[in-house]
Amino acid sequence: MSEKNKERMEKFVALCDSGKPWYVFLAMFSALLAASALVELFTEQHMKWWTWVLNVTGILGCLQNIRYCKKLKAERAAEAEADAE
Repeated sequence: MSEKNKERMEKFVALCDSGKPWYVFLAMFSALLAASALVELFTEQHMKWWTWVLNVTGILGCLQNIRYCKKLKAERAAEAEADAE
């Protein structure tokens, strides 16, 4: 693997470990859930049950991944602090 590709991969992993992409997905699933609720509220059309399940599952998955990234970040900070001592 070339040095340039290695740097890109390290940046990508750092971005994923930061948890920032999960906030984007959380906003997307929340917007879809809100849109589904508004469609049912203002029209006579009813959304299928699996639409609700997918939206809620997506939101819960994002929250779980955000929590995991925060935990990972705290563990790395504790390791770095322990190594510094």
